[in-house]
Amino acid sequence: MANRTDDTEVQKIIALNVLTDTTSFIDTANLLVNENLGTSGLSDARLTEIEKYLAAHLVALHPDERQLTEQKIGEATDKYTGAFDKQLDATQYGQMVMLLDTTGTFSGYSNKITSIQTINVDNG
Repeated sequence: MANRTDDTEVQKIIALNVLTDTTSFIDTANLLVNENLGTSGLSDARLTEIEKYLAAHLVALHPDERQLTEQKIGEATDKYTGAFDKQLDATQYGQMVMLLDTTGTFSGYSNKITSIQTINVDNG
């Protein structure tokens, strides 16, 4: 399926620092939207918005595009938004994806809890 959004639309919502082409991020967002929401019954307009904000979220996670929130020159301190361990909660764009996705599918990605269970085996 063709991408619902394009480079121009993504750049309207995220100011780029270094990257000039968001096509690969849009392709990834399109794949995720198609595979997760393609048969959800959501309107094309809503899927387009989800794809656009998901692409912006992926761009914002790129090391060259992280948004600076604090910078201290003396003893050099930089702080950036986002954290890789927070999934869609890591950026304002990912949070918008979860708001737009009324099926809750993408919200589930941020709320998944992984657990490991250990089993004690007696070899005696």
